[in-house]
Order: sequence, then C-alpha cells, then structure tokens
Amino acid sequence: MSGARSERSQPGRERSSTNPVSPTNPVSPRNPVSPTRARVSVEGDPVSPTRGYFGGNEGVEIEGMRRRSTASRRSGNSVPSLAPRTTLAQRTTGKFTLAGPEETPQLRLSHEPFVAPGYGDLNPSYEQPNNAKPVWSLAKPLPRVVRPGMVPTKEELLQNRQNAQLPAENSQKIGLDVDPNELEMGRIEKTADPRIMAAQVEDARLQREQNFMNKILNGETATQRPGSRISRTSSMRMRRPSQRNNQSQEQLSTVDEGANPSVDDNEPSRPPEYYTDDPLQPVPEEPEILDDQGKFDFPSLDEATCPEDLHPLVQELVEDEVHNNHTTWSVIRTHHREALAEALAVFVQLTIGFCADLSVTVANAGNPNTTDWAWGFATMMGIYISGGISGAHLNPAVTIMLWFYRGFPKRLMPEYFAAQFIGAFCAGLVAYGIYYESIQYYLASNADTGIINSFVTGQREKWINPQTAFFNEFVGTAFLVVTVLALGDDQNAPPGAGMNSFIIGLVITCLSIAFSYQTGAALNPSRDFGPRLALLALGYPSELFLNAYWFYGPWVGAISGAFGGGFLYDFFIFTGGESPVNYPLERSQRALRKSRMKWKKRLHIGKKQEEQTAVA
Repeated sequence: MSGARSERSQPGRERSSTNPVSPTNPVSPRNPVSPTRARVSVEGDPVSPTRGYFGGNEGVEIEGMRRRSTASRRSGNSVPSLAPRTTLAQRTTGKFTLAGPEETPQLRLSHEPFVAPGYGDLNPSYEQPNNAKPVWSLAKPLPRVVRPGMVPTKEELLQNRQNAQLPAENSQKIGLDVDPNELEMGRIEKTADPRIMAAQVEDARLQREQNFMNKILNGETATQRPGSRISRTSSMRMRRPSQRNNQSQEQLSTVDEGANPSVDDNEPSRPPEYYTDDPLQPVPEEPEILDDQGKFDFPSLDEATCPEDLHPLVQELVEDEVHNNHTTWSVIRTHHREALAEALAVFVQLTIGFCADLSVTVANAGNPNTTDWAWGFATMMGIYISGGISGAHLNPAVTIMLWFYRGFPKRLMPEYFAAQFIGAFCAGLVAYGIYYESIQYYLASNADTGIINSFVTGQREKWINPQTAFFNEFVGTAFLVVTVLALGDDQNAPPGAGMNSFIIGLVITCLSIAFSYQTGAALNPSRDFGPRLALLALGYPSELFLNAYWFYGPWVGAISGAFGGGFLYDFFIFTGGESPVNYPLERSQRALRKSRMKWKKRLHIGKKQEEQTAVA
C-alpha cells in the first residue's frame, strides 16, 4: 500500500509495465488518471464520478479497469478523482424533469416484492396478468371495449351483400374526389359544408366496418372455437400477422451497412425495372372482395361458426380466470368478489367521513373544513382498497355513468348497487356506535339537528330552495364525473400508477369545500340514502323522508349530473367509439336490436313462437 501511495503522490512518475497502454487500457504515462478512477459510461447513462461502479462487485475487472475495494476507500488513503465534475443535466442526459427521473430496470426491480419459490404453484392466480379482464376502475385508465352498436349484425351484412356500396360512394355522389384509405383513417379535411362532412363520415364508418368484418369472415379469428368467447384485454388487439415476423431467425442474415446484399443463385432473375428508386406503394391491409359487378361480396354467412353478433367481442363474457380457491368461502368470494370489494371500500370511506362529521359536531368548536379533508382522504382510501378489483366506484351515479358512456356490464350493476347501499347502511351504524356516548352527551344540551346533518344531506339553511339544492348536486357531480373520465382517458394525460386515487381524493376535498355549504354535497345516492335508513333503524323520526330533498337532491340531482358530466367530456374531448356521444343514430338502433335479440334468446321467446307456429 505504501508503494501504491508513493506512486499516486508523484503524478509525473511513469508507471510500471504491468499496465501497458492498449485499446482495452487507455491509460498512458502522460495521463496520470488511475485506471481505477476511470469513468465508465454506458450508452445514454453516464456515471457520476461520485457514484460507485459495477453495483457492488468487488475487484471486478472490465476492459482493464478494476473497481477499488470499499476497504481502501474507507481507509482514507485514496485521493480525490481527477475526472472533471459533471452537472446533473449531464448525468441525466437531459431527461431529468420535475416529475423525477425515468424508471430504470433497477428501480423497477427494487419495488418488486419477494416471492418464495413455489408460491405460484400453490397460488396460480398470483401469476395471472393484471388485465386478465376489463376493470372500470377509478384507480387507472378505463378499458377500451367493443360495444354492440360498433359491430354490424349478420342481418345487416346480408343486406349490404345485396346492396353493397363502393368505397367512398357517398362522397363521390356529391362530386368529391377522396381516397377511401384516407377516409378509413379518419382524415377528413376541414370544410364549412356539413353535407360534405356527413358524406365522408358515413363513408369512413362503412369502410372501417366492412374491413373489420372482412378480417373476421376471412378467418382472422379462425383459432377461436365456434361460439367461444375471448377476454377483452388491453393487450389483445386485432392485428394482422406479419409475414416478416413469421420467418424463422435462421432465414434472416445481417448485411453490413453500405454493402450490397448478395444475390442468391437460386433466386429467379428479375427485369431491370424491378430495381427502382421509386418509393414503395402502400399495400392494403386486406384484399377487397368484389363480385362481378364491382360490389362488395362477403363469404358465406350461413355457417354455424358465425353467431348473430359475428364476433365474440360483443357477446356477454364468461371470463376463464384462474383463482386459488383454498376454502369454500374462497369459491363464494370468487363469484362475488367485485361486489364484496365495493362494499368494503364504501364501508371504510363512509365510516371515516361520518366519524369526521361527528367529531366536529360534538366538539362544538371544530373547524368545518376538517370534514372536507377527511372526506377527500377517505375517498382516496376507498379507491386504494378496491380500485383494482371492483373499480371502487363508491357511487351508484358513477356506476350508471360508466355503463352508459364506457360499456360497464349492466349485469354487474345490481350487485354494485346492493354493495354500495349495504356498505353505506353499515357505515352509518358503526359510526353512530363509535360516537354513541359523545352523541348522548351532546343531545343532553342540544337539538338532534347537528347529529342528523352529520349523517345525511339537505338544505343547510332555510333560504335554500329546491331548485338551488338540485343544481348544487347536479353541478358538483358533473364536475366530479368530468374529472373521473379525464383521469381514465389513456389518450389524455393519465397520471402515473397509483396517483389516480390520490388525485380523486383531492377532487372530493375541493368539491366538498365548494358545494357543501348549501346542501352538504352528497354527490352520491348511497352516501345519503344508506345513513338515512340507519338513523331510521336507530329510532330517529320518519321526518327524514318527509323532505323531498332526499329524492331530488342525491338521487335525481347526482344521477342527472353524472350523465351531464359524461356528456360534456365526451362531447368536447373523448374520441372513442364506445361512447354514445360518438354513436350515429343507426348504431344506437343496432345496439337496441341486439339487446332485444339477446333477451329473446334468454327468455326462449323465439322457440316458443316457433313451437306455437308448428302446432298451428
């Protein structure tokens, strides 16, 4: 060590021949920087001179550079690095933002939990992907689904087969010279004539639907069993298989940059005009199927493999999920997991909110703004509890809105409503029980109005008329829904993972501060109706339901506000075809026809009519 120190203390002294200058050891006598101090940088990831190298591997040599042991650095015998200092911008290569550095593999792995060997074998659902089925969640972007009105029925295709239109036929009728491929991609030029826009929009929609159905009828889903149903996941998208990707790696060879590829002797000769510098012409994704008259023709639609909806994406889903099911209760929980998670989240949220209201009321000197913050963070907790399972709607108005505007399955709506109201009812009972003694002490010298207002909403002042109370709930719920849809839109600016819950909690705090003075800001039918039933069960007078506010405020005002907020966001911003705002009238009629057809099948109405006709 002394010899090493003497050498480092004399920078002008030549080094021994044990470290010769080579391409792998770029250290020369004129460059006194120690190879142990040489900075290592990976492409796009420069290393700070103050940071350790090689991730803690002592004595690892890479290209002639050896990391100095931690013992020698701790001994204080090392000298400061002679490498120039770097700035934060240089170390982050300009990628540093106020949102923090980009996620690296090391950072991502540091957040991964420890999983014991064999855990996945005993718990197969753990290895199941998170998006095995769609979850209309307030904790992450909303799913993109194919709704019944977006896919033509077999009857419509049969009609189009007889009276098929040429591509861009409507546009050509009014004298427009347009490219059908451009229309299919939605590239419609700006114009002041709504008639021209309507013709191009109609052609674009028909072109997309025809190409989509051609893919299905030509065997795009040939791997599916007849009548099988597939999961609507964000990772499964209808993509045409690429021939380039199907080639094996053995058939691919590398060609040096700038060199001409060798010509295979077995390759057939091509004319000179084959090799040209002209740009390649775009190749259509699917060949157009035309009959002798130039009209679109479709393959046979009489096969049993083609259901009425012509695609399993628009059928009711039966998810083939994997579950652990260690006990009998786990089987019951599997079939009602979403409803149970929703009930638990509502119970936690409302219990905290009611207790916060009671604490301010019985203290008789508390700050009312405390309850606004409590309701916001209670909502955040509820979304964190069940956001990945049920979606944590916490609100029947939000559930109805997501069904109407985003395709939430209506078969789940009764369970969600029951869970939300039962959770609210139980929360009212538990909060009252926790504060029972304080409530009795408060009632000894005060009226019960403050206790009732801690659980239910209503006109807080006598001068607030029904119209004001209604629009207070309407506007507050509309703003809440607009924010929820914006956070769930993956084409807008969705926050990072886990931030949706926190942001919605802050939104609830803001809305409570803005709208709670006049009515208490229910913004939620279950938040008001559940505790009303709880107070009625605890012996409070039936006057709780004599004021009609409980109906036109939290029910009519909140639900209509949810529909209004959904319309505002989809009308001004959202572009997805699953929203009825983006539905043409014929799509809505198509969806209604499909719904009637499904109910006839479920109720066996068609079979009964056929049997009656056969008997007659």
